[in-house]
Amino acid sequence: MAASINSLPNEILEFIFSLLPPYEPLEHCAAVCKRWNLLATNVRARKKSNLQKGLIDFNLCWKEILQESTPRIAARFAHASSLHRNSMYVFGGASSCDTTFNDLWRFDLSRREWIRPISMGTYPSPKAGASLVCHNDLLILFGGWQHAYTPFHMCTLIDELHVYNIAENRWTIHNQAYGPPPMTGHSASVHRNKMILFGGYQKNMENLRTSNDIWVLDLERLVWKKPAVSDLKPAPRYGQFQMAIGEDHILVLGGTGGVNRVFNDAWLLDMQRDTWVWKRVQIKNKKSIVTHNWCYPACNVGSKVIVLGPTSPNDFQIIRPNRVPPMGRTRPTVEQLRNRIGAAPQGPMHAGEPNIPRNNPAPPARANLPPPPPAPMQPTLPGPSQGVSPKESNPPSGPGPSKPPSTVNGGAAVVEARPGPSGLRTPSSTASGPPSRSMPIIRNPFNRQSSEDDHLPKRFNQQNLEQNHMAMVAFSVDSTNHASNASFSHERKLELLRKLEDKISAMRRAKEAEQQQQQQQRHGIREVNNADRSINSTGGSPDPVTPKRVKRNGLAIFVCDVSNLLPTGGAEPCIEWQESKNSGLIAGAPDHYTFSTMINGNGELIVFGGLNKNHKSENLCVSNSVHFLTVPTAVV
Repeated sequence: MAASINSLPNEILEFIFSLLPPYEPLEHCAAVCKRWNLLATNVRARKKSNLQKGLIDFNLCWKEILQESTPRIAARFAHASSLHRNSMYVFGGASSCDTTFNDLWRFDLSRREWIRPISMGTYPSPKAGASLVCHNDLLILFGGWQHAYTPFHMCTLIDELHVYNIAENRWTIHNQAYGPPPMTGHSASVHRNKMILFGGYQKNMENLRTSNDIWVLDLERLVWKKPAVSDLKPAPRYGQFQMAIGEDHILVLGGTGGVNRVFNDAWLLDMQRDTWVWKRVQIKNKKSIVTHNWCYPACNVGSKVIVLGPTSPNDFQIIRPNRVPPMGRTRPTVEQLRNRIGAAPQGPMHAGEPNIPRNNPAPPARANLPPPPPAPMQPTLPGPSQGVSPKESNPPSGPGPSKPPSTVNGGAAVVEARPGPSGLRTPSSTASGPPSRSMPIIRNPFNRQSSEDDHLPKRFNQQNLEQNHMAMVAFSVDSTNHASNASFSHERKLELLRKLEDKISAMRRAKEAEQQQQQQQRHGIREVNNADRSINSTGGSPDPVTPKRVKRNGLAIFVCDVSNLLPTGGAEPCIEWQESKNSGLIAGAPDHYTFSTMINGNGELIVFGGLNKNHKSENLCVSNSVHFLTVPTAVV
C-alpha cells in the first residue's frame, strides 16, 4: 500500500505547514482540501498567538534576509511603508547624498525578494517623511519633505495627496482647494472609510511650526475636513506613533516638540461624539519606558505596542549649543590671575607688559616698530638655588636696547625666561622665600610655541619671519623664539603624510576585518545549527558552547500593554510598559538605525532601512537591510 502525505497525522502535517512562510505558500495549501484548509488556518492563528506570547515571555529572535538577487532597493531612511496582503510596499525616502526618492518598491514576503512595479499615471514628487496607509486596494500617500536643489536653502515641505491603485498599477494626484498645509512627521491611521491625520511639522504662512491639529480625509470622496476638538489637547509634536483602538478611538504615543523636547506621554482620542475629546492616559511602570520615542519604528500586535529604541537615555539627543556669555560677571584683575596660576608677585609691578594670560583686561599698546635685538646669552645657567623674579623676567614694553642679563649670587648670568606653550613666561625658581607653586602648562592650539611642538602644522607654530614681531601680540608671546621654529623641513612634511596614509590604511584594514568577522559569524551560526541537527539525529550530546555577547549598539525591544485603554466602570484609561530581559537586547538585532519602518506581518515583524547614528564618523550610513522579528521554531 503506497503512503502519501495525507497519511500523516494532523500534528505532523500542521508542523510541516508551520515551516512555510505564512503568506502565499500557506494560502496554496489551504486551497487543496477542507482538512488542509483547517490546518492552515490553525497555523496562522498559532503564529499570531506565539508572537504575542513571545513578546510577554521575551522569547524572540532576529533574522536578517541577505539580498543577493537583483533588482535591489537602494539604501534609504525616512521612507514610508505599508502592508497589503502578502507584500510590503515602500515609497520614497532620503539617501546619504542629500537626495530624496520617488520610487515605489514591493517586497514579496512569500519569496523574500524585491520587485519594482513600473507604474503609470501622475507620479509623486521625490519626498521623505510622508505617510502611507492602505485602504482596500489603495495606497494613500500624503505630505513629506524633499531636499532643496539650491544651496543655502532649507528643505521643502509638501502637501500633495496621491493615491496608488494596486490592481491598476496607477498613480493619481488629487489637489483640493481646502486641506491641511504642507507638513511632514505627522501620523495617520484608517478608521472605517476615513484617514485621520494628527500633528506634524507644518508650514503656515511662511512660518514653520509644530502642530497638534487633526485632519480627516474621506477616502470615498477624497475631501478634507477639520473636526471640532476639545480644549484639552496634547502638546504640538511630530514623529509620534498613532494606533487605532477599535473604530472610534486613537492612541498617540511619544513624539518631539523641538530641540530637547522629547515626549514620553500617551493620549487617547474619543471620536464617538460630534466634538472629539482628548484624554491623557496614565502610564504605569515608567522605568521600563523607551527613552526617545520619536525617531524609532513602532507598530502594534494585538493589544501590545512594540517600539525599537536605544538602551541608554543619552544615546540620542538633540543639542543646541548656547553661546550667550554669562551676564553680571566681571573679568578678574591681574593680581587675581597671578594668584590663580600660582605665580604671586614678589615686589612692585614692572612698568612693562604684565606676565598674564591672553585674556587680560587691558594689555598695554605696542608700537608698530621693528623688534629689539635679542639680548646676548651667557653660557652659565643658574644653579638649583638661583632664580629670577617676575619683575626681571618681563621684557620691556617699548622699543629700545635690550636689558643685559641680571647677575645673582656672585655674578652668574641668568637666562631670560622664555614663553612656554601657553604664552606665559615661567620663572625657574625664586631667589628668596619659600618656593612657589609651579606654573601649569596650558595647551592651546592657537599659541603653541614650545620646541617640542615643532611637529604641528604651520598654522599653529610657524609664522613669517618679517611679521614675527606683530604676529602673536594678542597672545603676549615673545617674538624672539620664532626663528628656531621656522625650519620645518620638507622631509618632515613627507613623514607626516606617510603617517596619515598609514593611519587611513589601518582604518581600512580594520573595517575589512570587521566585515570578514561578521561573515564568519554568520557562517558559524549556520554550522552550529547543522551540527546541532546532526547531533540530535545521532542522539549524541553537544560540546558546551561559549555564549556570545550581545552587542550593545543594537536596537532594544520595548513592549507596552494597551489592553486597559477602554476600561469599564468609569475607570481611567492606562497603559503599562513591560519589563524586558537583558535591557531588551536580543542577539542578531539590527544596528542602531533611526528613521526606519516596522510593520506587522503574519506572526512576524518586518524592519527595513534606517539611518545609522555613528559618533566616530562624519559620514552618514544608510541601510537597505530587512530584518524579521519572530518566535524561534520549536522542534517536535
